[in-house]
Amino acid sequence: MPFIHIKSLPFEQQRNISRILQRVTEDFSTVSGIDKQHITVTWDILSAGHYAVAGEVADFQPESGHPLLVELLLPDFNSSEAIAEYIKAVAESLSRHTQVPINNLFINCRLARSGQVFDAGEMVYW
Repeated sequence: MPFIHIKSLPFEQQRNISRILQRVTEDFSTVSGIDKQHITVTWDILSAGHYAVAGEVADFQPESGHPLLVELLLPDFNSSEAIAEYIKAVAESLSRHTQVPINNLFINCRLARSGQVFDAGEMVYW
C-alpha cells in the first residue's frame, strides 16, 4: 500500500522519469521487504513559474532551493524506526536516480489508518 508522490519543476536537462519511478519502486521494495506490486510511485511536474519558495519562483528544478516535494503514505502499523528508514530510503533513491542533492528534498510522511482506506472495491482493515 505504500504510495510515494513526487512533485517537481521541469528539469532543464531531461530526466527519464519513467525509469526513475521504476528504480524508486525497486529500491523501496528492497529496503521495506514489500513486494513491488503493492508500491505505487507517481510524479507530477509543476508548470514553470508555479512553485515559489520565499516568494521566489523558478522555471526549472534547481539544485538548491525549490526542493523536490515528496509525500510518503504508509499504513499506521509501521514503527517509528521503520518509518524513518523508509523516508531515508526514498531520499537516497531519489537523490541517486535524479542527481538532485539529498539536501534539496522535502519528504513528508502521512499515516493511513485501518478502516480509513478503500482499495480493490472494499474497506481495508489491518
